[in-house]
Amino acid sequence: MRLFWEHGYEQTSVSDLTRELSISAPSLYAAFGDKRSLFDEAVSRYEASPESVTTAGLAGSSPAEVLQTMFERASSEYASTAHPRGCLVNSSPELGANRAANRELTASRLREVADVSAPAIDPETLSAFAHVVLAGLSSYARDGADEDQLRRVAELAARVPAR
Repeated sequence: MRLFWEHGYEQTSVSDLTRELSISAPSLYAAFGDKRSLFDEAVSRYEASPESVTTAGLAGSSPAEVLQTMFERASSEYASTAHPRGCLVNSSPELGANRAANRELTASRLREVADVSAPAIDPETLSAFAHVVLAGLSSYARDGADEDQLRRVAELAARVPAR
């Protein structure tokens, strides 16, 4: 996963993968079928992680809390030294479908927690806003921003009224 995260799908070769995994190419193909299958498995594991930013937002009990929770998690996760900086999904051009699914998960949660007594930004637009901010935070982290810098930007973005 680290190689794909650091270099992207296209720039990660089978040779890179076999060297990193300390296995032969035939062993890689026997275990995963091909490079794309290994990439898909890595992405699935990444998105299933308890540290997932989108998953964190699902715990929010109001639109503002959904956004705040996602932005806070992104600030710490994207700057973490435990793995490559930024977000694997947001930095891989091949993962547009994953990003769309994450936007829909967020929009669904925003619909669930919407305050029907107050006019609101529609959930799809608010979800798109949140995920655009997350992509920006990921890029900023990959460019070297630390957690405090990410948190300041996230706090500013969280001030956008969710209704």
